[in-house]
Amino acid sequence: MTLAPCPARSLARVPHDSVLSNERQTVMMQVRSGSRRRRPLAVGAALGLCVAMVLSGCTSSKSSKAATSTGGAAATFHFKPLDSGGPLTVDALKQKSIDIAVLFSVDGHIPAYHWVVLQDDKHLQAPDHFVPAIRTSAATPAVTKVLDAVSAKITPDAIQNMVKSVVIDGQDADAVAKDWLQTNKLPGDLTATGNIKVGSANFPESQIVGDLYYEALKSAGVTVENKPNIGAREVYLPALENGSLDLVPEFTATLLTFLDPKATVSQDLATVTADAKKLAEAKGFTLLTPAPADDVNVYVVRSDTASKYGLKTISDLAKVKDELTMGGPPECPTREPCLLGLEKVYGLKFKQS
Repeated sequence: MTLAPCPARSLARVPHDSVLSNERQTVMMQVRSGSRRRRPLAVGAALGLCVAMVLSGCTSSKSSKAATSTGGAAATFHFKPLDSGGPLTVDALKQKSIDIAVLFSVDGHIPAYHWVVLQDDKHLQAPDHFVPAIRTSAATPAVTKVLDAVSAKITPDAIQNMVKSVVIDGQDADAVAKDWLQTNKLPGDLTATGNIKVGSANFPESQIVGDLYYEALKSAGVTVENKPNIGAREVYLPALENGSLDLVPEFTATLLTFLDPKATVSQDLATVTADAKKLAEAKGFTLLTPAPADDVNVYVVRSDTASKYGLKTISDLAKVKDELTMGGPPECPTREPCLLGLEKVYGLKFKQS
């Protein structure tokens, strides 16, 4: 038998072992304590260096209409402690030793293996979307137009496939960024001027998006300097504040809880962005328009599992009669955004393998 739920944060990094990836992991898991849905796992993790635990929701016992697998009471799922959206979890899903994996929404293995992300239909995770964080003095109308145009095209599928190209296929992040911009005809006829230093954190999706900003601004006419793979938020945010950097990719909910660990994270993206922007502007930088893509914990199943049980949402898990196994972070059973949330929000039942 195998267990059930699986998705991830945005950290999307299945194979990142970097410090920052740990930070984002915590952010993912913590994000749903009380009204805050998807915040770092570590409650109060002082400065964002959280260990992004994949959280995500399962199904609600209320939605138990006779599942694909047969009617009757929903089964008790098993939980298998593995890692935080890393190679152990990915390999376990590939080898069918688990049925559901807690991964990051940007994970390139999802498109590579045609896996299915179960929709978080009851909003267990908080909105943690990619967003340009730029020094207020550098955010001219022309520069803003270029960056907004790029962000508008960064969809969940787009970032997953770019991460796949870099992490799985071994391509250079900057080359992947150039190719994507060319395919999407960006920045088009937009032009801008100025001098901007672009940075990124030390995990693939941040580096890729940082390269997108860099290449788009350069093509638009801005004098740009690229400083990729800087490190954790504790390193690059001070640089953004003191002018050593002008622009970095950020994440809406994660940034909000980093700047104010006690902040209540809304389920509304516009509200989360506005709250984070207010705190950012007090430090000399601002946030532009968030991208459609996020970097959160998601629950993922293989396509054969999705077809067998008719799974599209986390709530659909409540209709499953067979015992399934979910694999994810060892801390998952004690985290609101993970097993606790799946049980409280979706009505699923778990037991440790």
